[in-house]
Amino acid sequence: MDQTYEKYFCQACRGERKHIVLFEKKTKGSEDEYNFQWINRFRVIECAGCENISFLKMYGDNFMMREDPDGGMEYYEDAEVYPPYLYQGEELSGIHQVPENIKSIYKETINALKVGSLLLTAAGFRALIEATCNHLKIKHTNLAERIDLLHSNGYLTKAESRRLHSIRFLGNSALHEIQTPKADQLVILLSIVNHLLSNLFISDKLLKSKLDIPLDNYEDFTNVIKRSVRKDMIGTEVELDDLLGKAKRLMSNKDYKSFTASFTEEAVKGAFDFLELSEAGSARFKVLKESKVFSTFDIGL
Repeated sequence: MDQTYEKYFCQACRGERKHIVLFEKKTKGSEDEYNFQWINRFRVIECAGCENISFLKMYGDNFMMREDPDGGMEYYEDAEVYPPYLYQGEELSGIHQVPENIKSIYKETINALKVGSLLLTAAGFRALIEATCNHLKIKHTNLAERIDLLHSNGYLTKAESRRLHSIRFLGNSALHEIQTPKADQLVILLSIVNHLLSNLFISDKLLKSKLDIPLDNYEDFTNVIKRSVRKDMIGTEVELDDLLGKAKRLMSNKDYKSFTASFTEEAVKGAFDFLELSEAGSARFKVLKESKVFSTFDIGL
């Protein structure tokens, strides 16, 4: 077919762009009794700029008329581009770093917003806060107190926790009073949710893969040791400082003493299969085998 250029939303370009119609299939019909005529157009379209492919569904009938720029009347057709897209706001990049149950709720909520299901979107944002509290083991009788505990327990600033209450208010109105929120309100909530999930689950992982940050929890401490054990070390004796290397400077003296004491205590109990304490009371360990730790920090993003 001859190339036709028309403007539609391009998800890749994030805006209205000229598209080429690659293929079109039409279906049409009429009802003589009511002098009613209709047409469906199904199109495969390609962005003339980035070559992103979309599917377009158009519908029109002889009762669909609107005023044209010259003050007259003209026929028009409704157009829907698939897959659905966000008219405003952006999806969170790095969502694969978020815990699975939270990621699942986020995706369902975003899909609801894309298709204009505003009540479901508001409920989804509220559910995201509940799921985040569950993941962080913030337990209490109601969501208001759980949000406050996110601040009290150091996960959020006071200003950030106040913003989450806005999500709670809108979600409660949608669920309990069946009040449909406005689309622009939900776009604001989307930015709040994106900021929350990025701060809690994504930013630190990006930093750990690219930059040095404080080594202040025991799990990360043991992972540093595991990643430092190499195949050529098997059968040799090493000290923890040898395995920690430069990572030692990322710890406070208090954490260093606490973590090394805990690691030694666990080694005595046989908690590790890749090394063992050389002898009681010593600070040396015998490497038994290579240890593998797979995480986002190892493979990069």
